[in-house]
Amino acid sequence: MNKPTTSTTMTTAQQAVIWQPYLDDRGPGEPALLVQVDACGLLTITQEGRDVLIQPETLPELFKQLRRLTKGKP
Repeated sequence: MNKPTTSTTMTTAQQAVIWQPYLDDRGPGEPALLVQVDACGLLTITQEGRDVLIQPETLPELFKQLRRLTKGKP
């Protein structure tokens, strides 16, 4: 799979947009993700008006579990 397109929006606001592309085996791409840091230092992932707040301290475990869940998948 090609890497998803990522762009930075307003670098002073610490934001990035990740586009999820069309894939032959999965059909149309999913809506883009907006990733940003809020005023309290929490990471916010937004997709179509839904937010997920993540404490930075949990990132190592989150990455570990995401790798485990996707292991062996294309």
